[in-house]
Amino acid sequence: MRKRSIFVATAMALVMLLSACGKDSDKGAANSPKASSANPSESATNSSGNQKEIPIKLWIYPMMNGINGDGNGNPDDWAKEYARQFKQQHPNANISVELLDWAGGTEKIDVSVAAGSPPDLVYTINNFGGVTKYGKMGVLEPIDPFLTQSDWDDYSDAVKGAIKYGDNTYMWPWLKMVSGVAVNLDLFKERNATNLLPMDRPLRDWTFDEFLKAAQATTFSRSNGSKPDVYGTAVWGKDAPFYMYLNGLANGGNIVNESFDAVTITDKKFTDGVQFTIDLANKYKVAPPGGAGISAMNAKEMFLNQQIAMMPDAPFLLEEAKKAPKPFEIGFVAPPHGEGQPTAAWNNVGGFIVFKQEDEEKKKLVMEFGRFITNSENSKIVKQIGTFPARNSSGNLYEGDPVMTYFDELSKYGNSLFSRSFGLVDVGDWEKELQAMLTGGKTVDVSIADLDKTLQEKLR
Repeated sequence: MRKRSIFVATAMALVMLLSACGKDSDKGAANSPKASSANPSESATNSSGNQKEIPIKLWIYPMMNGINGDGNGNPDDWAKEYARQFKQQHPNANISVELLDWAGGTEKIDVSVAAGSPPDLVYTINNFGGVTKYGKMGVLEPIDPFLTQSDWDDYSDAVKGAIKYGDNTYMWPWLKMVSGVAVNLDLFKERNATNLLPMDRPLRDWTFDEFLKAAQATTFSRSNGSKPDVYGTAVWGKDAPFYMYLNGLANGGNIVNESFDAVTITDKKFTDGVQFTIDLANKYKVAPPGGAGISAMNAKEMFLNQQIAMMPDAPFLLEEAKKAPKPFEIGFVAPPHGEGQPTAAWNNVGGFIVFKQEDEEKKKLVMEFGRFITNSENSKIVKQIGTFPARNSSGNLYEGDPVMTYFDELSKYGNSLFSRSFGLVDVGDWEKELQAMLTGGKTVDVSIADLDKTLQEKLR
């Protein structure tokens, strides 16, 4: 999970700083702010009228190389290009760019916050928990006064739900990611089981029972041995644990309530969904044994080696399959859901959060830079890493691409409440309980109860 997120666009846009807007509660993340009545051009002029140099620290991750995200150049080129373009319109902005490491970036941010010297603007993704964690700590600047009604209307509900904590909006959203279930169509053809896939449905949605039948049909021994050497799916205990808990959401549960003030993970719908995940490995045996020691990367390697027929992943897996030892045809379907429940996809929203500013003039300039990075035109560069702009007005960047068009539709079924709340506790806590459930060291109910205690502490 700790990978990829964003890049740069060459397009310039006149940046506008706007004032005053309000929103109602986080419970209705779809509630809109009041439109700003300030004159944007007047605000922009004020932010650059005083030529006193204003230093701005931008922290990013190595998301792409080159100023256009085309791979030609360095991983901070795109951000420096943004800074150059912004400075042309705001000469007093002196922007420095620092690269974070995916493995230790969040810890570095935590240390900077504890030391009282955080960056001004930093990139984060939803499941890192930045909006929730830092919003709760009171160390972020709400962006509400700088949003307009047209800004708010430009975001989908899934995006709106990812950028708020309490009554405040804290993230300038830039991109959205979504994952489905990758299917090895060649294996299904080999097993005469393509009729078990929901490919003829508009959303390609299906139930847990339908998914299980497809997994059972593609669990077999190609060598005619006594044990399978090909499995219908994968269940793992290391890395990207959010995929393994997604069935709790897909069964009608969630980690916290809509108001984000109570933990709901022990709800029977959630625990039954997680139980289905564990049963795929331990009861139905349609996943490779030893799941507690398997990582997401191990699972991907097995999928690319055609030892697994289905696994959750993102659309860039399509290109990896073309380079597999034996290339094969991939299809994508929606994650399965519980009987009578709607489709629920794993989604993630990436964007920029602004830490507390003492100087009002600097705050306006930092906010304007965040707005500039994430405007409709500059957001189009996210196509380079196979994600989607957070703004609807950026348009369909994948017209004519049936796979990405499908994922764009699936992104509407993402649940930001789930991905935000997943970031409340460390990845290691989720992994530890997954491993305990897969080894039989704990029942699902006990592991979920232990997670509930950890979540309660974090939410307080």
